[in-house]
Amino acid sequence: MKKTLIALLLPLAAFAQNGYDGPGRYEILSNLSQKVLDLDRNDQRTIIQFENRNTDNQTWDIQDAGGGFVYIRNGMNGYALTQTRPNNSEPVAAQQYSASDAQRWRLESANNGAVLIVNVSGKALDIPYGKKDNGIKINTYNKNGEINQQWTLRRVAGYNTNTQNQPGYNDRRNRRDRQNRQNQQNQQNYPNSGNSRYDNPNQPYNPAGGGVGNRDAKYFDQNANMWKMDGDGACFYTQPQYKGEAFCVVSGDQRQRLSSDWNNSFTSVRFFGRASRITVADQANLGGRTEMITRDVPNMRNFSRGAWNNRISSLRID
Repeated sequence: MKKTLIALLLPLAAFAQNGYDGPGRYEILSNLSQKVLDLDRNDQRTIIQFENRNTDNQTWDIQDAGGGFVYIRNGMNGYALTQTRPNNSEPVAAQQYSASDAQRWRLESANNGAVLIVNVSGKALDIPYGKKDNGIKINTYNKNGEINQQWTLRRVAGYNTNTQNQPGYNDRRNRRDRQNRQNQQNQQNYPNSGNSRYDNPNQPYNPAGGGVGNRDAKYFDQNANMWKMDGDGACFYTQPQYKGEAFCVVSGDQRQRLSSDWNNSFTSVRFFGRASRITVADQANLGGRTEMITRDVPNMRNFSRGAWNNRISSLRID
């Protein structure tokens, strides 16, 4: 019995030196493409690789499943990484947590210190044909240890052990409720943030309207000590390093004229989800001088010679 227990624990014990140090929240990075395992926000089921955006759909809660196995559950909705069929080249998916064998995975050390993520069936998590593009669907394939099956785990945070096993864990509605409570608590620290700056607090979230300040779109991440948003878009912050009060806008929306509260107030910018481009202007209606931002800017003083620090009057998110 003792020898059996040691054998079951060997995969996790060996990998503990190379990124995995016990249950918690992780990013799962492909050694091949340097992109992370990502839950497609469009259907919340498809598992793809995508460049790191530091969003919750790119985080995974790894939980002990017993016998040397783990469950891997998405940080956005709690759905579990699931092998759909025990065949080669079958795509994996995010499905409601059921503790089935299809959701049980073993973390095995590769020779170079990476990890192989292997299902009970023996098939390994695999990037088909070694492709490096954004949006490639992840599948399972015979374990071969090649670089397209090698992953690196980066701990993001722990998870709340009081809620992780409850039915509906991380369900979107429950998550939204927690965010609403957190928003209310943080109004003491940021009294001018949230709905009061732009939207009617009693108005339902309307993606077409931009969701600025809406509680469905914007929430305060206590672990990161910063405002973030759900979905695709960007947040503009009044302090460097994404701190202070935040103004968040979803992709496809445009602000022709910022209110006096926000005009010329931004010192850092951060992208979320699939948003890829921001057009900013120093006058209303995207007039005057304009510039395109395509990456996170932790301090606007270091971007374009500081020309846009506290200088944005209108903007568009794509």
